[in-house]
Amino acid sequence: MTNNKNGTLVFSVALNGYQWRYSHCIKSQKRYAKKMGYDYVVITRPLFTSLGVECCWLKLLLLKAALQAGYINVLFVDADAFIQDDCPQIESLLVADKFIYMAHGFSGEINSGVMLVHNTSAAIAWFEQVLDAIETPVAESKGIGWGENGHVAHFAKSTDGFQLISDKWNNTHSKDMADYIRHFNYGPLKNSFFDKMVHKIIFKVSKLLLKCDLNDAQQQGKKLTVVNSKLPALFNRVRRIYPQFSK
Repeated sequence: MTNNKNGTLVFSVALNGYQWRYSHCIKSQKRYAKKMGYDYVVITRPLFTSLGVECCWLKLLLLKAALQAGYINVLFVDADAFIQDDCPQIESLLVADKFIYMAHGFSGEINSGVMLVHNTSAAIAWFEQVLDAIETPVAESKGIGWGENGHVAHFAKSTDGFQLISDKWNNTHSKDMADYIRHFNYGPLKNSFFDKMVHKIIFKVSKLLLKCDLNDAQQQGKKLTVVNSKLPALFNRVRRIYPQFSK
């Protein structure tokens, strides 16, 4: 159980080079948490995982674990999201009977790069539902081709516990917006040549690793996807390193 006065955790996952490329964003997240009196954790170990970009599924397991560990509110922020100095307390977003809060991204779809979760039994059950569907394709994943965002958007739309929030809390499209969190994911805010090259390399290496793992799995007659078979091991390893996610 958390000991901070707000019962709130802010965390990010920054593996496979993201911990270095977006160190300035991570510093902003730390400053925000300290200012508000929240706990803060950034997952930077293991330094590398063969899940590649698919390690983004890890945040769902960690969100669920943080709720089970006793946090009242949990804010997940992608490693490439910068929290502004004037960002309000997350408690200002809370609405009765709602447990998950997200904004629309540049694509027009719900973006899971910033997720606020209020601890209820329904919230934990919701994460279990999403994770149980890892191997089930959803329409919202079309055009993405990887990661958890499509599943999160799909299941958010079907629950009364979802609250859509202002994109000031997850600005992925406007350089001129007076935002609270500026998220440098794919879109107008990620347009530097360096960023594009870094992400092309990360994605190509990730796809190669996943392809090799899929070939190995097929040769061994395994039915599970690589993500579904490797994710629990990564999660257990992270929980040993970061006890904040354990009861």
